[in-house]
Amino acid sequence: MKKLVYLLLLLLLPIVIKAQVSKTKSSSKEVKAITQKVADWQIETFAEMGKYRALPSKNREKWHNRDVYPDLEWHCAALYAGMFQFSTITDNPKYISWLKSKGDKNDWKLFRRLYHADDQAVGQFYTNLYEVYKDEKMIQPTQMCFDSILQTDKSTKSLWFWSDALFMAPPVWARLSKVTKDSKYLEFMDKQYRMSYDKLWDKNDHLFFRDKNYFDAKEKNGQKTFWSRGNGWVFGGLALMIPDLPKDWKNREFYITLFKEMAETLKREQRKDGTWSASILADEKDYPNKETSGTAFFTFGLAWGINNGFLDKETYEPAMLRSWNALVDCVNKDGMLGYVQPVGAAPGESFKDYTELYGTGAFLAAGTEVYKFYQKKEVSEHMDKLKSN
Repeated sequence: MKKLVYLLLLLLLPIVIKAQVSKTKSSSKEVKAITQKVADWQIETFAEMGKYRALPSKNREKWHNRDVYPDLEWHCAALYAGMFQFSTITDNPKYISWLKSKGDKNDWKLFRRLYHADDQAVGQFYTNLYEVYKDEKMIQPTQMCFDSILQTDKSTKSLWFWSDALFMAPPVWARLSKVTKDSKYLEFMDKQYRMSYDKLWDKNDHLFFRDKNYFDAKEKNGQKTFWSRGNGWVFGGLALMIPDLPKDWKNREFYITLFKEMAETLKREQRKDGTWSASILADEKDYPNKETSGTAFFTFGLAWGINNGFLDKETYEPAMLRSWNALVDCVNKDGMLGYVQPVGAAPGESFKDYTELYGTGAFLAAGTEVYKFYQKKEVSEHMDKLKSN
């Protein structure tokens, strides 16, 4: 009897999940409104970012503080990336003007370390704004730095040896190649990316280890440790970068296949609440809190994949909508996204009433693509209605 009940539950589960998704009525207007609310809150509180910063309850490092980050650090760069995405779906010039003010203030320079991927991340919004304004000063410092890297012996060594780096640097190199029409930047990106892939990609579970320190790490359930945000960095980075890869480029399919393989694993490992555990394959009881930074990057990637035809809509739409609804539930009345895991390099805790800039950036990117999803859906439904009449 118990076996029969179990089998019936398994058969009914997909129907229940679909019903749960359909109960949540949403529209492009509503998605844009909540995304704008989060963007506005972050701009308004940017100067006092430390006040809202998620910090670990124990084992804090020197970087776990409430200081204001320099404008060009990677935390800010991830926010800028999402803010630019949001600026493309609104007629309000406030958001792109805010980004431009950051570039002007800092003379469009990269951050301090020439070879470090984190310090190249601000180049994402520089190259994006260059495509809007066509002002050479916006990309000249980045191009000069990248040319310097290419002229050294270090350019042949593995520089991106942790998963986060695959969000920070590759999209900048790919987009710079696109806007300058110079393939040397794309070739460098591809060589570096594949070195990282060869070291960090798990061919069985189709996820990335954060770095070499986690090759043998295990969760309490015996599964490997795959950090949610670490994989979120990669998945979100692919969604940002693939559009800039030339359609006729021989290596483009490698990145598309990688994206699809990750998506398949993420769909399978999504929690019932719509989020992903801080350690993707761990038991939920070992990571009971929601974690929104990894979840937001995954939502962004899934929505982008559906919108652009890389992921089957019928297969991935329920997972994407569940994760988006879960994220919206984590936005407070003021517009702050909670449950963002603090800065780190491994799975960890999160807190309802604290956030981080990169979590906001991922949410804005996700909201942008979910908005496009609903907009396309509404147009399709309208056309179907016209045809039926």
